[in-house]
Amino acid sequence: MTSFTTRSNKDLKKASEYFQKMHSELGIEKYKLAKYQELFNLASFQAMHDADLAYYCIYRKCSEHSSSKEDLLNCLAQEELFLPRHPDAFNHEIFRRHALNAISEIREHLENGQLDYLYY
Repeated sequence: MTSFTTRSNKDLKKASEYFQKMHSELGIEKYKLAKYQELFNLASFQAMHDADLAYYCIYRKCSEHSSSKEDLLNCLAQEELFLPRHPDAFNHEIFRRHALNAISEIREHLENGQLDYLYY
């Protein structure tokens, strides 16, 4: 006889909490500090901002769509195809390159089973 058990609510939130943690650790708010405003004149600082912003956005999306590995993979596929321009990015191409890199890294971790512990 087969028995079925449901996953606890805590288990369902593990992946979401993981990506929320990754999202919050980027600390994108630091770029709003007055001491950094003058640095925004530097192209290298703008590129660093856009890279952090891309990962920040992808991690947020992942936390919202991580109820299962399949849902997360579908979300990543949609983001890859329809990645919108971000109004706070200085250079959309740099933002896009880093967002696609984040998607690729997360997808690889999911497909290799490195994030399976979030779903069991």
